[in-house]
Amino acid sequence: YTTAAMECMRQYVSELLDFIADMHTLTKLKDKVAHSYSEELIVDHMKTCSQPLHEDTFGGHLKVGLAQIAAMEIARGNHRDNKAVLRYLPWLYHPPSAMQQGPKEFIECVSHVRLLSWLLLGSLTHSVVCSGSTSCMPIPLDAGSHIADHLIVILIGFPEQSKTSVLHMCSLFHAFIFAQLWTVYCEQAASAPTLQSLNEFVCTATLTALEFWSRVTPSILQLMVHNKMMVEMVCLHVISLMEALQECNSTIFVKLIPMWLPMIQSNLKHLSAGLQLRLQSIQNNVNRHVLQSFQGSGQMSTNSSVLRKWLQCTQFKMAQVEIQSSEAASQFYPL
Repeated sequence: YTTAAMECMRQYVSELLDFIADMHTLTKLKDKVAHSYSEELIVDHMKTCSQPLHEDTFGGHLKVGLAQIAAMEIARGNHRDNKAVLRYLPWLYHPPSAMQQGPKEFIECVSHVRLLSWLLLGSLTHSVVCSGSTSCMPIPLDAGSHIADHLIVILIGFPEQSKTSVLHMCSLFHAFIFAQLWTVYCEQAASAPTLQSLNEFVCTATLTALEFWSRVTPSILQLMVHNKMMVEMVCLHVISLMEALQECNSTIFVKLIPMWLPMIQSNLKHLSAGLQLRLQSIQNNVNRHVLQSFQGSGQMSTNSSVLRKWLQCTQFKMAQVEIQSSEAASQFYPL
């Protein structure tokens, strides 16, 4: 903002969001980078850059960079009436009703959730990279319940819609990735409030995350009653979710684990040996943190370097799934 560079981009925020939301963007970028740079140039760059940049990572870095710009612009224009977010994301507060949940609404919700994930990733990345600067919160916390309704459409429709295409099959991944990012987003908002009433804002941010999960969890449970394959698929996502929040030293995770563990343990017989080992490791870490808290030595604060590493891993996963989905779709539909 001090260089007035944003003035050049401000009129193109809608185009930025369209670029970020496009499922096929990364595949097109990957092909261009692969044909534009020699292997020697890529190797030279990797030697001098702490973050490897090549055809598989370039698109993800670009999307996150653009997501930071969009997130900052939306946050700047929100003020008290959420004017900017209503302008750029008019669907945010209007999820499909129970009578509207068909194939069209399902794929729209998946697209919306993917875009929100990139925006949250951009917001959190900006907060970590520019620690100490003004907070960047493009998505108001009061949208939490409405966003949960978007996720519920995906979770309820997944058993039927996942049979349609590879794009639909990946919808569960996008739903759980967003859930991870939203939980961390709320927690970061609670840890660095900028509003006048500090205690009230911390409480609101934490309650927003808890309310989100209270709305979404019944739909997750509903998914697990379909068949053994669905149970293992959902448990895999939930276990990955718990590992991610545990890696970030999430304090909200500690409040949610009593709800999640019984849900997984009741289906233990359907889990592979590998998933059971991962679940046991989560339980051991939880028990150790509880013991440390009783002894007065428990530390649950999120280290910025740990959070940054997790964000980079999440960015890579999101980018790879988009590339794989696009490449699979391009076998049937021309890009």
